[in-house]
Amino acid sequence: MFIQITKEKFIKQKDIIGIFDLDTATISGVTKNFLSASEKKNKTVGINILPKSFVLTGDKNSKDYKIYFSANMTGHIYKSGLGGKS
Repeated sequence: MFIQITKEKFIKQKDIIGIFDLDTATISGVTKNFLSASEKKNKTVGINILPKSFVLTGDKNSKDYKIYFSANMTGHIYKSGLGGKS
């Protein structure tokens, strides 16, 4: 199953490690540092408008990951795939 995280980007559900709200997740300095370090390592995919959330993807058994920023709120992303199963 694929999850739509932006208008053009779909991610395989099995590749999603976490979906995070930028307002609450970035309260922690640890998260801010992680996002900043990830950006320096070219591990982030940005968008042209103000992001509301980010999706951490990758292989759960390795250190290879990618962060996708999204204008969608976490609940919308969750409902588009993960929570869409009733």
